Amino acid sequence: MRKKASLPEDHTTAWTDINATARPMRDLLRQLPRLHADGQGTVDYANSDRAIVAAAGQNAACMASALHMGIGAIGHLLATSAPQIEDGSVDSDAVEALGWLIAELGDLGAELALMAIQCRRRTGRTSRT
Repeated sequence: MRKKASLPEDHTTAWTDINATARPMRDLLRQLPRLHADGQGTVDYANSDRAIVAAAGQNAACMASALHMGIGAIGHLLATSAPQIEDGSVDSDAVEALGWLIAELGDLGAELALMAIQCRRRTGRTSRT
């Protein structure tokens, strides 16, 4: 199910593939051990089962999309809470912890996007379906 999400900054819309029953992170974590690895321990997409590669790629793309939308939402919330952060209503340690979380989520999103691209190359898909 596709869900239309409004972005408050510019009132444009973005599409996500997340629905109430989808669990792309859980599914991807279960699919990862089924992918073959080469001698350096990196995923060998060419020698992995094509169906697993396709499903893993779809789940990685879905997760990357959700992460990017979520990081944007957190950024928007932080920007609008600047007065509360400045006057101490929101603890600066909490803001720091959110910063570290956002940094890690950004790295995860980038790796997921790369994985989705590699999976698409293996399966010959050019876009999400």
